Amino acid sequence: MKVEVIIDESLDENTITIYAKKYSKDIENIRDMLTDRLLDKIVAFYDKEIFIISFDEIIRIFAQDGDVFVKTNNKIYKVRLTLTELEKRLDKKKFIRISRSEIVNIDYIKRLDLSFIGTIAIEFTNDEVSYVSRRRLKDFKKILGL
Repeated sequence: MKVEVIIDESLDENTITIYAKKYSKDIENIRDMLTDRLLDKIVAFYDKEIFIISFDEIIRIFAQDGDVFVKTNNKIYKVRLTLTELEKRLDKKKFIRISRSEIVNIDYIKRLDLSFIGTIAIEFTNDEVSYVSRRRLKDFKKILGL
């Protein structure tokens, strides 16, 4: 693969163009990676204030009573995106959907408790606990290499 960078000071905005013989999974992965890097923050609400939250700050994302919340070390913020919309924007290597209503950041997992029959308990670095649903258990184990 050949990589070329051209500096053009007359451009109003940076542009990335990919030339390929045919569309492939590699091209799609490169496109997704570049797109995800540009969208690595979300708008979140706490009280009447608006915050910009980096994906690296997020411990877990969960839905409750029809709303979606983002948990960081400091606070729980409300977001206006659905879990599905967020899942599409998140890095698939760092964020795992563990149930219909929750996505977790594996960088904040402190330990896993496998003693529960049919599920896994996740303890986070902030000492909170979540559980992997039976439906998501196989994918969770595969991603973590269990």
